[in-house]
Amino acid sequence: MSFDDFDEDEKKFKGRDSGERDSHNMDNGGKKPRNSGDDFFKDEDFELESYKDEEVESEGFRSKRIKERRKKGKIIFRIIAVMLALVVVATGVVFGYRYIKNRYFSEGEITEEEGISIPESLELGQDINLVIACAGENLLEPEVSSIIFSSYYRSEEALISLCIPVKTLMDIPGIGAELVGESVKVGGMDLLSLTLEKNLGMDMKIDYNILLDVYNVVNKLGGIDLDLDEEITVKNYDDGSTFKLEKGENPVDGTKAVNFLKYFSGMEMEVPIENIINQKLLLDAIISKIAGESDEKLLDNLNLIKDFIDTDLSMEERSKIFSTFSKIEPSKNEVYALNVSSTELEEGIVYIPDVSGLAEIFKKEGTAPEEVAAVEETVNLTILNGAGTPGLAAEVSELLKSQVFESGKSKYNILKAENADNFNYDTTEILVYSGQSYAAEAANDIKNILEVGNITPGEGESANSDIIIVLGADYKAKAAEKAVSEEVEKIVKINILNGEGTAKLAFTVKGIIESHFNEDGKILEVVETKDADNWNYTQTKIIIFTSREGVDEIAQKIQERLGVGVIEYSDNNVDNVDISIILGSDYTNK
Repeated sequence: MSFDDFDEDEKKFKGRDSGERDSHNMDNGGKKPRNSGDDFFKDEDFELESYKDEEVESEGFRSKRIKERRKKGKIIFRIIAVMLALVVVATGVVFGYRYIKNRYFSEGEITEEEGISIPESLELGQDINLVIACAGENLLEPEVSSIIFSSYYRSEEALISLCIPVKTLMDIPGIGAELVGESVKVGGMDLLSLTLEKNLGMDMKIDYNILLDVYNVVNKLGGIDLDLDEEITVKNYDDGSTFKLEKGENPVDGTKAVNFLKYFSGMEMEVPIENIINQKLLLDAIISKIAGESDEKLLDNLNLIKDFIDTDLSMEERSKIFSTFSKIEPSKNEVYALNVSSTELEEGIVYIPDVSGLAEIFKKEGTAPEEVAAVEETVNLTILNGAGTPGLAAEVSELLKSQVFESGKSKYNILKAENADNFNYDTTEILVYSGQSYAAEAANDIKNILEVGNITPGEGESANSDIIIVLGADYKAKAAEKAVSEEVEKIVKINILNGEGTAKLAFTVKGIIESHFNEDGKILEVVETKDADNWNYTQTKIIIFTSREGVDEIAQKIQERLGVGVIEYSDNNVDNVDISIILGSDYTNK
């Protein structure tokens, strides 16, 4: 109903008294009128403006409150819904992953990581090449202290091993000349395997590799028993102290094991490099402890230390290798030290390997190892005369200038050749100022050429020179001895035999020949005079036994001086001379 309708009703009922019946009420069957004698509408009922305002205002406030409540409810509901959705998604991911893992991958992982069943046989049934490296606690950036290459021969049930100093200079694939131990840091055990394949001079492939966290492996096993043939005092590199290991069995924990390997790694000058084979004793002790007293104990130990081994071997393969190696007879468990020469640099000792005999030791086909590319680097030298003999530095300079690589590139560039600050150097010093690996190899090469000298790191800096050589009295003596030796080698040795019978004929001819040929310097020497096998030689013979330079020329001059004789050649050099002269009757009758 509108407000206009109310106005119409008011007009209709205006003027009616209270007792008058409403015709409309008569339809009610005589009942009491609807308004019971009162006005149907009162004036206040029509104060419409006030009513409208209050009603609208009241309804707007309630609606606003209701809307706000509904809005807050919707927000809370949405938050709860989102949270429930996230929970559902997370649950689905977890259970979905578990389903996929269990459905497709669970069997392999349980076999490899969570446990293994005992194989039917723990015997290694094949020949293998294996490299085992030992490090400290960090296998991600390992400080390798031991590298042992081993070959197992199934038919002989024998193991041959080679202990390699970690500071041996080798050609690392993709890097060049570098210390072999660094290959593990750069590319892991796979790169170490490739490096050894390339540098050991044997046509072979390394089948497997193992990197041990020795500290944790030994401690997890409850320590090992190290059996020694003699008492050894070992340096503790953690605090600089020492500890003693007795002859016989010694209980060794992880700390002692790591320090033992370091001590015999080649880093100590006073420890002979051949003693590196002691590292194999410790490795054998670890393998023996892993193998245990039974197959079940072996598998328990492998699971116990699995987090401290980095290897490409499956658990079953590990069990077979450790079981087999632990049972090898001592007489068939051979170990060798890599043949090396040492050079001391600022960083410590560096080793140059000699792999020439390895193929024979390991019964493998020999191949020449590839040349280290970085060694074809010309080294700058300064040569100083510290012995006093005039021209000594210039002599060595010419000697080293003649040294070239196979490519024809010069090995050495001589910057200076002059006197030292004094002539009181007893020992030749080869001072290495460059930290490059090729400088270490060059220093070792120079020492071999000079046949004397100590290689030491140079103190401070040296302008432009990679190496400074200070020649001492030892080189002076060696040079004089060598000169005499070379002079002696040039002297032609002769025997004179009497084949005619005249008394003292051979002795007389000796004097004639020596005085004639050695007038301006000794060029020949009559070693012996004696009778020939008979005195029936009618013709003098000048027999040449060697092909040394100048011998033929001397024989021809002897023929000219004697005025008789024929020159012959023979390999039957029973007197170890260059020429034998058998005097015949043609000489006495001339």
